[in-house]
Amino acid sequence: MQRKLLVSFVAIIFIAIGISIGSFWIKGYQFIDMQSQEFHLTQAQLIGDIFSKEPFASTKDFHAFVEEYSEKYSIRITIISKSGEVLADSSTSEHLENHKDREEIIGALKGESVTVNRYSQTMKKGYSYSAVPVSNGEFNGVLRVSLPLSALSKFDNELFQATIYSIIICFLIATFAALVFTNFLLKPIDEVTKAAVRISEGNYKTKIYTREKHQIGRLAGAFNTMTTNLKETIDSLTQRNIELEAMLTSMAGGVVAIDDSNEILFFNKAFDDIVKPINNKMKGQSLYNVLRNAAIFDAIDEVRKTNANVTMEGMLLSDTNKNIRVTATPLGREDKKWFGVLLIIEDITQIKKLERMRSDFVSNVTHELKTPLTSIRGFIDTLKNGAIKDEKVATKFIDIIDIEAERLSGLIQDILLLSEIESKKDYDTEPVDINQCALAVIDLLEPKLNGKVEIIFEPQSKLRPFICNPGRMKQLLINLLDNAIKYTEKGTVSLSCKDEAGKLLIKVKDTGIGMEKEHLSRIFERFYRVDKGRARKQGGTGLGLSIVKHIVELYNGTIYVDSQLGEGTEFVILLPYSSENES
Repeated sequence: MQRKLLVSFVAIIFIAIGISIGSFWIKGYQFIDMQSQEFHLTQAQLIGDIFSKEPFASTKDFHAFVEEYSEKYSIRITIISKSGEVLADSSTSEHLENHKDREEIIGALKGESVTVNRYSQTMKKGYSYSAVPVSNGEFNGVLRVSLPLSALSKFDNELFQATIYSIIICFLIATFAALVFTNFLLKPIDEVTKAAVRISEGNYKTKIYTREKHQIGRLAGAFNTMTTNLKETIDSLTQRNIELEAMLTSMAGGVVAIDDSNEILFFNKAFDDIVKPINNKMKGQSLYNVLRNAAIFDAIDEVRKTNANVTMEGMLLSDTNKNIRVTATPLGREDKKWFGVLLIIEDITQIKKLERMRSDFVSNVTHELKTPLTSIRGFIDTLKNGAIKDEKVATKFIDIIDIEAERLSGLIQDILLLSEIESKKDYDTEPVDINQCALAVIDLLEPKLNGKVEIIFEPQSKLRPFICNPGRMKQLLINLLDNAIKYTEKGTVSLSCKDEAGKLLIKVKDTGIGMEKEHLSRIFERFYRVDKGRARKQGGTGLGLSIVKHIVELYNGTIYVDSQLGEGTEFVILLPYSSENES
């Protein structure tokens, strides 16, 4: 404050002095300049009168005239004709350019007496030009008197220096006076300020002593009383805040307390993370303005009715919908007077998701295992009851049992394979020739064609090797082609592999039965079948396309499917060539 006050005083004084002295300097310079111009003009008029009375034989005598009076009065004299031609100049004998366009010459030719200050290109310095109209016999023209401005400039510089010195001296005096005055004025305020700073830093034992008895004295007394009361209050609040902050921070669930008007009293960071409100200034706002959720407000209403703890679950609708568990507890004092509700909100989205996945997986696996096991046990019971004695029947039943056992084995192998792929671990990678891999898979599936389905594949000669696990790539192609063959009673299955825009493009298209659009978003789910009866009849486990999707994701690729009912299905896979592939 002292610095600001000192600077303000000095600035005001400096500005006032500067304006006063500056005005004096400007006015003084203008006055001297005006007087100088009037003197030069008078001098030009006198010499002009002498010129008009001189008996000149011709214009050649003008040179003698300008030389004489130039030396006599130490000035430069120039005689100029009406056309602007310089007839005589006391400063040079050289021919000068036409002066008709000079400001002072233009004025003199109009019959006026003119004085102009200007820089002379001929003499290379500033001059004051005074021009008057003259006539002598038949000659009519202009007589111009020129005086250098060096004298006036010297005076101006001296006046400027004197002005600067005056300002500096006044500034120093004003600064010293302002410093003394502000020290005297602010000394008691500074003592109070220093004591207040010590109090704000936590030193509540500080006392303010001052001899002032008016405003400053009363302020000091109020500070001393405040210090004692503030110390007791802050000690108590600090301890309570430390305990409350530690408790709230350590809680993983969101905590928020509201009063009877549903205004937020306090909340923790976990609540902020769960709710993610648009306005971060939630304290003091109504909970209704922060979020809208039926489970939360049902729990609040139930607590106020029963004055007992309530737990409810629900969905929190946001950018990413969340499952939440709300525990509401009444807030009250020792006198049992309730004044609000404490809410603990837990994000149980992941727990619910895992529960659903576990439930669905157990249900699907149980169902898939139950069917072949029931079939196997039924045929075994039939064999035990005498069918084993009939060799033809027994052989048929044993073949069926073998088929069902193979189906169980395939299901278990697919479950283990899917689990291995989900672990995101890919061992034994190497550059794989996709053309050779595709041809090997086609040869493997050849027995399933039965002459009704034809596989069309044309190897690309410039297809780059793709670095991957050969077994994974074969598994991907086997599942896609086998799936296409199963759902194509008669027709073609086409396979193409290309290098397109730095990615391996794999397309598998069939002319089979196709599927409705409603199934496309779910066909990659485990155990999902579009036609359950047909799938089981064909021996599928329901995990083939799920395995395909996980293999694609293992190599950071994407898979798309398009299908038209009765026309066929097309799978499109894009696998990016990694830096290892590029090398």
